[in-house]
Amino acid sequence: MTPEEQRTVLITALVLILASTVRLAWESRPVAPLLPPDMSAYGELIQATDSLLAVEERRRTPLAPGERVDPNRADEVELSRLPGVGPALARRIIDDRELGGPFQDLDALERVPGIGAATLRRLDGLLDLDAPPVGDAAGGAEGPIDLNRAELAELERLPGVGPALAERILAERRRRGRFGAPEDLLEISGIGPITWERLRPLVTVDGAHGSAH
Repeated sequence: MTPEEQRTVLITALVLILASTVRLAWESRPVAPLLPPDMSAYGELIQATDSLLAVEERRRTPLAPGERVDPNRADEVELSRLPGVGPALARRIIDDRELGGPFQDLDALERVPGIGAATLRRLDGLLDLDAPPVGDAAGGAEGPIDLNRAELAELERLPGVGPALAERILAERRRRGRFGAPEDLLEISGIGPITWERLRPLVTVDGAHGSAH
């Protein structure tokens, strides 16, 4: 494990300990706590810690027999489930595909810093490289996906959106009630300017195509 990955694991462990402590303190609170009447902020904090714990639990879940990961669409959490791929290397895979385009075959992953022949041998048979490259599968003849109506499976097919990020999009939609504009995706953790540029022509809100303001 590289020093960068060691730091990432340490930070993740500290965050999980803090999240667990907050949740324990909340659940063991007195029946009549001496807290302000407005408890909504505390409820949101518990919801946020639950979401963080769920993401970390997914990250630590090994691949099931026969399960494969698409390196051209999977998010950081799904990529980090691969053997020999931690959070830091998963982030580099995403950065590389955003800059250099989709990986056409297994050997193409060697262009990512930190992936060599040994890592490729571990990944052989665990990657789904048979699907069309990113950009060919979503938003085709059927048109853009409506963010206020899309289901989990539809969101997962968007470039750079795997199961974990799709869940965060749905959670944000539930929190808001509805998205007011496609650009609202930029407020979700894991969606930055580069990912947004790829999603922009593929998503809409109530029939209005996304466009930058």
